[in-house]
Amino acid sequence: MRIAGFVASVATVLLLHADGTAGTPAMLPDVSGKELWQSTPEVTQPPAGMPASYRPIMARRPQPPSGVHVPAPKDRAETNEQDGQADFNKNAPLEPIAPGFQIRSSPYVNGIKSAMDFNKQSPLNSAQQIVFDSLSSTAYKPNTNLFDAEKIKLPYETNRWWQNLVVENGIDPIHPYPYMVKCQKNSSIVGFPRFQASQTAMTSSQPPDWEIGDASGGLNKRLVTASDALGVEVTWSGSSSATMKSRFYKGQAFVTFQTSNMQPTLKTIHAILKVELLGRSVNSYGVNDVNNATKLAHQMVEAPSLTQVTLNDGSQWLIASKPPITWKSAGTSQLTPEGSGTHTGFIQLAHLGDKPADNINVLQTYAGTYPIEGSVTYAQIQNNQGIGRSADILLFYKTNTDDSSETTPVYDPKTAPASKTLLSFVLPHHVALLNKTALLSPGLSGYRSAKGPLTAVAGNIITYRQPLESVSFEGSQQISSADKDAIQQQLLKDVVQSTN
Repeated sequence: MRIAGFVASVATVLLLHADGTAGTPAMLPDVSGKELWQSTPEVTQPPAGMPASYRPIMARRPQPPSGVHVPAPKDRAETNEQDGQADFNKNAPLEPIAPGFQIRSSPYVNGIKSAMDFNKQSPLNSAQQIVFDSLSSTAYKPNTNLFDAEKIKLPYETNRWWQNLVVENGIDPIHPYPYMVKCQKNSSIVGFPRFQASQTAMTSSQPPDWEIGDASGGLNKRLVTASDALGVEVTWSGSSSATMKSRFYKGQAFVTFQTSNMQPTLKTIHAILKVELLGRSVNSYGVNDVNNATKLAHQMVEAPSLTQVTLNDGSQWLIASKPPITWKSAGTSQLTPEGSGTHTGFIQLAHLGDKPADNINVLQTYAGTYPIEGSVTYAQIQNNQGIGRSADILLFYKTNTDDSSETTPVYDPKTAPASKTLLSFVLPHHVALLNKTALLSPGLSGYRSAKGPLTAVAGNIITYRQPLESVSFEGSQQISSADKDAIQQQLLKDVVQSTN
């Protein structure tokens, strides 16, 4: 049968050489310049010169190791093959290629049929054939109604963290941690996931804490309009001149929406308990010299207005707006700007974590800065004393506060004002790779992702120093002679069992 021949061939390849080294197998004689011996279903005897320990696996129907059950021929599934001859018939008619696959000149390679036979029943469902239908199915195909085809060019990127925005109907959430975001056709929803862990699982609730949209109904279409190495841009528009745009990046302390000719409104599923317009202290601008009044006044004019909101689920949020917006309650679950007219600028939302009184002092310092472009580069491999070989991975963020003539961020958090420095988070396993001067002190508390607590960092450039392991073609440890026989026998058992 075909299975017996397959088992024999695979087992031969998997068995270790007697001396545990690579090279020409010891069981084959020197065949330089001669035609190589090839196993076929008709072969029942091994070639001369093969060690006796290898002979059992070359038999037409090898006997399995003790304790391994192999079905008798009468127990095997019935097929139209006769002793394996159908699989080795090179003149058999070509079978149709499943949608989504390129047609080849022949489905046979060296006379052996491909292991994927889509005309056979699927092992998962006896009534269903194995069919790949990626081109005719709408599931997880790029939905061209959800992105700007003039700006998003072929080939489409796959397996991006924001892929939910461009497949199916596009309303499934994305997770620019520590937030959850949904992009509907006329608004965007922002939530702050809460995680619960047990001994067997971790789950998270994802409430739609805020929904931002246009009070006049001027937004009715949303598209993915750009992407880069780190994030994605989504734009909302409609029949009027109102537009809204956001760049989503993982790890940002604020979720930012750029507005143009909008009448912004913020809705929540919770009851709004308190709305407080915040003032700023001199220290919050990073200016402690009272004689520098001109600099202080300039920064105060440039800074966004800040509003602290308390909801009935116990959470507190910071809303930053520029030009300044004085938010007022419109009912129990909605905020609207005081006065009439439209807004052109930006609105930022930030959760205040589990220590609002402490976290707000940090967040208000960095409010007003948001990324508009992200890129990644790798520094040259270097040898560092005490670390060994390493390479720097650099995440660059260009922000709205960068000079328009610049193409890369240049602000150093040590010398730049905090109002022009980006505030973001890193994952637990990134902390050890960071320059410790990038970590905020005091930091932010109460922000998490599915991978653990998040750590706040300040800077438009985030640098990870990644240690590099030495790689060679030979393993550092050799298999002992005492283990070789046991490994060979186990490999043979595994191959036989996998065919049953």
